Amino acid sequence: MKKVLSLIMCLVLMIGTLSVLSSCGNEKKDDGSNDGGEKKETFVCGVTIFEKMNEKDADGNWTGFETEFAQEVGKILGMDVKFQEIDWGQKYNELNSGAIDCIWNGFTANSSDDGIKRSDLVDFSYGYMLNQQCIVVKKDKLDSIKTEADLKGKTACVEGGSAGAAYAETVTDKDKVLSATAQINAFTEVKSGAADFIVVDILLAKNICGQGDYEDLAIVEAIELESEIYAIGFKKGSTLTAKVNAAIKELDENGKLMELAKKYGFENVLKVQESIEG
Repeated sequence: MKKVLSLIMCLVLMIGTLSVLSSCGNEKKDDGSNDGGEKKETFVCGVTIFEKMNEKDADGNWTGFETEFAQEVGKILGMDVKFQEIDWGQKYNELNSGAIDCIWNGFTANSSDDGIKRSDLVDFSYGYMLNQQCIVVKKDKLDSIKTEADLKGKTACVEGGSAGAAYAETVTDKDKVLSATAQINAFTEVKSGAADFIVVDILLAKNICGQGDYEDLAIVEAIELESEIYAIGFKKGSTLTAKVNAAIKELDENGKLMELAKKYGFENVLKVQESIEG
């Protein structure tokens, strides 16, 4: 009788072990698929607060051109889209750790970080919008800052890890470059006098300078920087890149992307292109 009971207990333990192993084999991977290639239900976009691109409304809901753009891509892919606010200087760590699935937040593709081309650090989607960096100062400083030489020795403020940060370090002393966690915070630094100038995306600057609390700020039109192209950054080897590209192409061809661009005032800078070299 004892032997029979022992055999029954062994069988129960074996069945339980097989059940656990089977369950583990069906868990979804961080890259969005399991061993059978099944899509995960959501993908997470890493963002910062960027007026008219990614921002929160009065109810705390995400809104803006890139927010709706991502949501439309999600509909085509049959996936829910979530937005995770990140420290821009940590964007690659967030992506490579799996905390986010992509960097989708006015991400300049044809640029470098610490001398390394961004296209060597991430896989980029198709480009979808033209941009450029610009210099912002207090209006009463416009007459004294007309060339890059006028920026030498002055204090700059930039978003850490941004294209603006790379530029600022070429025109003033590195120890004069202050770092902000998001571009929007840099405007406060130049307004307060903590910085003499800031380097930010012109699409953002045009929505902020000369308005509300920033009425006394202006873009230095005399200094024109190189053109840039926005694209979405994915972890190297991600299968999402090709899928999102197909969705971008569909949204461009059916007119939905232009509809969103017009809604937020970006119709003149919308440009879908396969190359991210400008």
